[in-house]
Order: sequence, then C-alpha cells, then structure tokens
Amino acid sequence: MTTIGVPEDELERLRPHDVAHYLRSRGWQEVGQVRYSRRWERDWAGRARRLLLPMDTDLADFADRMADLVGALAELEARPPAAVLQDLRATGLDVQYIRTMPSTPSGTIPVQAGVLAVTSARDLLMAAACHTIEPRLVQPRRKPRAARDFVDSARFGPTVPGSYILSVQVPLPERDVQPSLFGDDPEPFARSVSRRMYQAVAAAHTAAEEAMDADDSAPFTDAVGDGVSADVCEALAGIGGHDGRGTSTLHAFSIDFAWSPRWRVPPMEPLAPFSPRLVRVLREGAQDLRQQEPEPGVTVIGRSTKLKRAAEYGPGEVTVEAFVLGVAGKIGPKRQIHVTLAEDEYTRATDAHAQGRTLKIEGDLARRGTYYELTRITAFDVL
Repeated sequence: MTTIGVPEDELERLRPHDVAHYLRSRGWQEVGQVRYSRRWERDWAGRARRLLLPMDTDLADFADRMADLVGALAELEARPPAAVLQDLRATGLDVQYIRTMPSTPSGTIPVQAGVLAVTSARDLLMAAACHTIEPRLVQPRRKPRAARDFVDSARFGPTVPGSYILSVQVPLPERDVQPSLFGDDPEPFARSVSRRMYQAVAAAHTAAEEAMDADDSAPFTDAVGDGVSADVCEALAGIGGHDGRGTSTLHAFSIDFAWSPRWRVPPMEPLAPFSPRLVRVLREGAQDLRQQEPEPGVTVIGRSTKLKRAAEYGPGEVTVEAFVLGVAGKIGPKRQIHVTLAEDEYTRATDAHAQGRTLKIEGDLARRGTYYELTRITAFDVL
C-alpha cells in the first residue's frame, strides 16, 4: 500500500498516455520534459500548479511517482485518491452509470429486479448498436455482426456508492498518435454507439413525457430518427423494473454518461431521471412501435373505396377494402388499407374503381393507428 492509500500494483498498471488524456481533458497543458517525466501546468484557483507525469513504466520508482501525481490531483480536486485513480484507469472507456432506485436499502436491489436490470442494460447496448447501423422501429432478431461484437467487448465495472448502480464500460481504441492530414480522425464505432445511446435515452424520456400528457403514442414514432425504437424502450423499461408482464414493482432510475477523453468529448447535458410512471409509458410505447413494424411481402386483394390525388397528375392515394394474404399463405380479415401509387398505377386504379374491378397489390403492410398502410409496393395488378 502506498502513502496515498491505494495499492502499488494499481498504480503500476496506469498507462502514461491515458493519464495524459485525463490531464488534457481537464485543462492541464504539457509544457516540457524533465528527464523521464513530462511537466504539466494549469492555473488553479488563481495559482499556477505543476505536475510531473512519469512516462517510462520500467522506472524502479514509477509507482511512487504516480502516487505523487494521484495524490496531488486528489488534493486539488478535493476527492479521495481512489476516486481519482478509478478515473485515470477509465480514460479509455465511455462509461454509462445506471442508477436504479428501488425501495430497498441504498446499495441493494431485489434479486429479480437486479437480474432484469443487468439483462436490460445489455439489451440497451445492443439496441443502440443496431440503431447506429440501421435505424428501425424494431430491430431484427438476427443482430448485425458489428453490433454483436460491440456488445461482446463491453463489460460491467465496479459498482459505486449510492442507490444500486451499474457501471457499463465501453472500451475505445487508442487514438493514432499522428493526427490525420484531413482534420480529426473518424470516431470509432464504439463512440458512435455511446452517442447514439445518449441521444436515444434523452429522446425516449421526452417522448414518454409527451405521450403521457397527450395520451398518445405518436411521440415515440416521431422520435425514431433520434434513436428511439421498440428495443430501446423495452430495455429502458426493464431497467425500471418492468418485466413485460406488468406483475413487477417499478422503480425510478437514471443514466449518466462519462466520456473517454481519448476522443473529442461531445457537449452533452445531464439526463433527467425516469419515474415509475414513465417506465410504464415506455413499455406501452414499445408495444405500439412493434405494432407499427411493417409485415414484409404481403398481398392485398380487394376493391377501392376512395381515391385521392393532390393534383391533376402525379401519384395518388387509394383506400382499398381488402383481404390480406401473408407470406404463410393465410388470408387475414378485411381491412381498410391505404396505398400510395405512382401516376400510371393510380390511373389504372381509377379505371378499375369506375368498373368495379378488384385490385391486387403486393408490398409491406404496417399499422398506422386506426388504419393500415401498404408501403414499398413491389407489384400492382387489376383482376
């Protein structure tokens, strides 16, 4: 144990370049070299302060020199040396701190709620990674390889004091020492996922509040472009204790983001916590988004009941009262289905409407509130 009360082997594992990232992100400037160390300076409370960062890990007194640096930082930042050491070791990580607030003593959580929170944290990582690759209302069951590799690389870190808190660590690659000739290097996929997760959590909170006030799930659909999906909403609801069956006890939670200084730190404001009421709304929003996911490759067969076009020429919308033939060959109930057709198909549909003939259209079927819409039309015929 060193003079600052932290294990010597922990100090020996510190990487000088990571410590340099930490110092730079907090306003310190490298101003020179003293033998095997680099000198860093900054103004602190009106006084010039100086630190020496040892750069050679093979030095016999490397741990002692690091102890001096950590102790000085702890004194300046008014924090325990162990807390400073933890931040220095996490400079290569984006970290999400998931604070659950169950009605149990601080630092504890019911076993079932804890298991659900852990699996939901994993699902949130996966949902953010998939949405980074391809935004969708509902992510496919078979996840992209890049998303699976990303989740495999993430890890849970040590808990921190307070309510039961999970720390999710996302490793970032070392940045190239030589700067790019074309400006900043492209950010790594892991940082893109962290930013997408932050954006999705913020958007889901706003959508849940708006949906609760308006008693309408449309805000969730509107937020898909900001990272919200059924998978994100389900994962957040799971962190809040909702197991999907409505039999669990819900609790508030919050998510805080800490950003690795290895890459440009995005300007992000702290996120508001989720209340138990918002947890329930999140789960309802997820269900609605799943209902809106188009069913691909269906065929509708029926007669048009309404035709509408904004101008004399161009595409138009046709409402068809039709049976639905799915990919499995089963015919569903008759539904009112809205279809937007190109100009030629709309003209043929108009003639068919006047003659009372039947339309056969293939595409992807999606539910839109009280009606259905056929999109991505692949075939059109008049029977």
